This record gives sequence, C-alpha cells and structure tokens, in this order.
Amino acid sequence: MWFVFEAEYAIENGRANWNRPVPETIVWHGPYESFEEADKVVRARMWAKIDIYAHKARAVDLTVRD
Repeated sequence: MWFVFEAEYAIENGRANWNRPVPETIVWHGPYESFEEADKVVRARMWAKIDIYAHKARAVDLTVRD
C-alpha cells in the first residue's frame, strides 16, 4: 500500500532543509495499490506547486507485512 507524503520544507541559508518539513503543510494522499500509481501523483503534485524548490512530494510504502 503506497501513500504520497507532501510538504513544504524549512528554508535555511537559502536552501530547503529536507529534514525539516513545516508541520502545517504536511498532507498525505492515498492509499495507492502500486508505486507507479503513487509516483504519478508525486510528479503531478510537485509540478503543480509554484515554489518547487521548497516543496517536495514522495511516495512512501506503508505496507505492513507479517
């Protein structure tokens, strides 16, 4: 099961710090059945943003395996 994690990130010294998502901007999309489907959403969400430098979306596999 795949989800898309999307957030804007803190800007430090003129660069986005990918370890510091801004909590108020975090959004989850999904679930999706495959990575390919989630990846299409990731690409669409990233390119839909004006400030792509401080914005990032990525596919995350949250499948629980026994």
